[in-house]
Amino acid sequence: MTAEPDFDKPAVVLPPTTLYWGRLSAHYGLVLVFIIVVVGFSLARPESYPTVVNLQTIASTSAVLAVLALAAVPPLITGQFDLSIGFQLALAQSVGAALIIHGGLSPAVAALVVLAVGLVVGAINGALVAYGGLNAFITTLATGILLQGASQLVTNGEAIYGRMPDWWLAVGRGDVLDIPLPLIYVALLTATLWVVFEYTTWGRQSLAIGANPRAAVLVGLPVKIRIFQSFTITGLLSAAAGLLSVCILGSANPNVGVSYMLPAFAAVFLGATSITPGRFNAWGTVIAVYTLAAGITGLQQFGAPFFIEQFFNGAALLLAIALAKWAGRHSAQLS
Repeated sequence: MTAEPDFDKPAVVLPPTTLYWGRLSAHYGLVLVFIIVVVGFSLARPESYPTVVNLQTIASTSAVLAVLALAAVPPLITGQFDLSIGFQLALAQSVGAALIIHGGLSPAVAALVVLAVGLVVGAINGALVAYGGLNAFITTLATGILLQGASQLVTNGEAIYGRMPDWWLAVGRGDVLDIPLPLIYVALLTATLWVVFEYTTWGRQSLAIGANPRAAVLVGLPVKIRIFQSFTITGLLSAAAGLLSVCILGSANPNVGVSYMLPAFAAVFLGATSITPGRFNAWGTVIAVYTLAAGITGLQQFGAPFFIEQFFNGAALLLAIALAKWAGRHSAQLS
């Protein structure tokens, strides 16, 4: 026989200290992981890992991925998915480098053209999904493939190398008080997105739409326009990521889309387990990007093979899914 539930049994009340540390670990566990990774590799490789040059390299080379990961956040917050972000970056990179190196345009003019293209691509994705009613996953996969073809058309399928103005390269390679400029850009963008989604009506409406689209429609929220706008913002930020990569590398490769897209999504989903657990957010995403970068760099300094990055990112994505589920249960227990 099944035992009858004991309704007279008092509920378990967790002590305040347990509640405090539980909430702290749920919100800032990934920050602790980042610190452990950096300190661990610094102790293991003191001659190479904790050096200023190495930390600057991690900060600069991961900035493009961080911007692209942040670009993926707006549609995800509204309950959508943009698979074309990596291909948008590749197109922006290709068009920007081609206009500067082959077209002889000023980098400032080329940047405006690239950003305009990004806005158009994002608007097309947004219109197809929000107003056309098409599935976001399939639609952005299709447009991503088209963008890959456009990148190859622009570059003739080859990497672009050539002379670029020094001031343009300094935008991506310079520093302020030994802090790389790309890291400063990432911090400013992250703070902006955080404020927008946490403290503005637009951001709160986007969060409400992602949480319950049907309820959002019933209460009169502008669901379609917010989804459209989220994809447009993604197009602009993806183009900005492509431009930043041109500043840093001084070149372009039309085939980098997938290599950026997968780590970006791994970071976004891993970041959803931190700061505001269970929700896609800007600060969690950036912390995840640099946690992955710090770990991969440390492993490479130990002589790990080149393909370790794929294993690391894949394992991180699986970990993100497990942590997200755990965080949801843990938050329910603490609430």
